[in-house]
Amino acid sequence: MPLRRILFGLLLGASTAVAGALPEELGEALGLADSAALRATVFGAAPDDLAAMPSRVPTKEINIDIEGSLPVPDVFWFNRKLRAYWSKQRGPAPLAIVISGTGGDANTQKIRILRRALYGAGHHVLTLPSPTYPRFIVAASSTGVTGDLRQDGEDLHRAITQLVARLRKDNVPITEINVLGYSLGGANAGMVKSIDDERGEIGIKRAVLVNPPVNLFNSIARLDRLLEVSVGTSEADFDRLYHEIYSQLSTHYTVSDTLDVDQDFLLDAAGAVLASDKDLAAGISLSFRLSLIDMFFAGDLYAGTGVVLDPNDPPGPGDSLNEVFRTLRRKSFSDYFEQVFVPYYTARRPGSTPETLIASNHLRIIEQALRNDPDYYAQTNSDELILNQEELDWLRDTFGERIAIYDHGGHLGNLGEHEQIQDLLDMLSGTYRSAAP
Repeated sequence: MPLRRILFGLLLGASTAVAGALPEELGEALGLADSAALRATVFGAAPDDLAAMPSRVPTKEINIDIEGSLPVPDVFWFNRKLRAYWSKQRGPAPLAIVISGTGGDANTQKIRILRRALYGAGHHVLTLPSPTYPRFIVAASSTGVTGDLRQDGEDLHRAITQLVARLRKDNVPITEINVLGYSLGGANAGMVKSIDDERGEIGIKRAVLVNPPVNLFNSIARLDRLLEVSVGTSEADFDRLYHEIYSQLSTHYTVSDTLDVDQDFLLDAAGAVLASDKDLAAGISLSFRLSLIDMFFAGDLYAGTGVVLDPNDPPGPGDSLNEVFRTLRRKSFSDYFEQVFVPYYTARRPGSTPETLIASNHLRIIEQALRNDPDYYAQTNSDELILNQEELDWLRDTFGERIAIYDHGGHLGNLGEHEQIQDLLDMLSGTYRSAAP
């Protein structure tokens, strides 16, 4: 069971509001001009602004054993197969492969928006979880230590290769293959196409990076800072926020194996019960912190680093993980980087250092492809929470006329809007060119 679901069970109880105005240093930390980006990130696109899409899409769950994955620890016995989702057109059609954002499975709310838009436009649609999602880590990772752009790309490429081979074995009429992803999944999509360009195993034609980070560790550090400023760092600070969100949800949801407490779930909760800019910032940062909890747990277990788990006595099915969670919820991404990620990768990459690992997790490692290959596209927002101005300028300069930069939306808050979807479809067809100077 993912630790975020344990969190849900632990924290249904009395609530205490996390009220207050947005501190000046919070806006400075994120480069926000006002609160519009926070509200767009939480509430998403207005119904009147959404593109026309089918209300329902035929979708089939695919569970597949991925060759080349690690042995499954006993505590993860239920996650042995990778779960993806497949929507097939009746006749020949291009295949759009969609990669979820940080910590997301293959059927998040944002995935469903993209699936409806893509299927309605005539694409076969195959959706995959993020390589940082627990089930992907267990079923498809070759390391168990996620967050490395190249390594996660390799694992995704291997999984996609096997999934596409299965579709081809079933004689699915595919006219071409494109890949896209949102948030971290956008960076993953760019890396997957770059790997496939080297090998030609899948035959990916185009990639669209939707609201991607540029420097992965910079973006996560910014979100860690957001949590510190909006919530605090003490046990009591965390309890106040958790109780506020989860106690309100207790009247609407029952904890079960079908409930996945992902980022969309948390942002919906924040939008329902939190009001001030400080509250909304806290809800956004919490959603990313919960994804980190699963990454940290799995990484510590697979790498045997002993940060929160005894490598000589790992947890098994049925063991209580409550205390593990209470420890992990206070761990930042810098803790994960220093205590799990760096020890693991420096031991396996001769000559690597923390500095070189940070540098290798920048889109710059595939810059020449992004800059010179006309089949890479990007979308982002001028008030994007996970980018600073330098990173936004880098994207603009790198993609040139193949990037759409919208004047609103925060982080994915305009996903599904008319303009965003039309631009996405034009990018997938290779016809998009920005009208901006």
